[in-house]
Amino acid sequence: MATPLTCPRCGAEARPPGLWSDTWSCSVHAAVAPLHPARSASDEALRQLATRAQVPVWLPWPLPTDWLLSGLQQAGDEHTGPLATVVACSGPNPLRLDGTSDSERTADLLLVAEQPGVGLGAYLAGLGGIDPGETIAEATPAWKVSAAGHDTPLWTVPVDGPAAFVGEAAGVWLWLLAWPQAAGVVLLEDFHLRDARDTGLLLLDMPFGALSPRLR
Repeated sequence: MATPLTCPRCGAEARPPGLWSDTWSCSVHAAVAPLHPARSASDEALRQLATRAQVPVWLPWPLPTDWLLSGLQQAGDEHTGPLATVVACSGPNPLRLDGTSDSERTADLLLVAEQPGVGLGAYLAGLGGIDPGETIAEATPAWKVSAAGHDTPLWTVPVDGPAAFVGEAAGVWLWLLAWPQAAGVVLLEDFHLRDARDTGLLLLDMPFGALSPRLR
């Protein structure tokens, strides 16, 4: 039995197109870009996602020391292609201290690219609504990352759970979500994002790990 697709805004099972509609839909949020199950990262899975994606597939490269790619996810149907992509990375918590619990010795980072209105980044962050809204309208950026060679301002989004940051890159939303919150310090390093749709990047020797528990 195929795993059902879900709403990228709330996680409820999405209804496929039918006689009266040509879009996937949610009983709460109406028409949505359906969220596919998360899958382990591999060269082939990354290539497939990058080939069809309508938005960037962001990879931090080089990866932080001892970090691995730990999962992929997408939202969109067979006609639109992926309108949102998620790349998970996992590694040692850069701020782990003596006495740190086992659950906080490992850090997870999700990189989300999505077209406006999809709502996946906000859902993964635990934020109500489909975008950061007024959160960033009257604030100043926390810092910048380099995305495809361009300085990209990021704003802090106050949520319970991860350290959450959002900005705009390549004309769509860019979300960076880090667990535990202290692991967000990894972004203070020389942090560069490259788009896996750049075929040259897929020739690099990527390290892969087990599926991140942070993917829905």
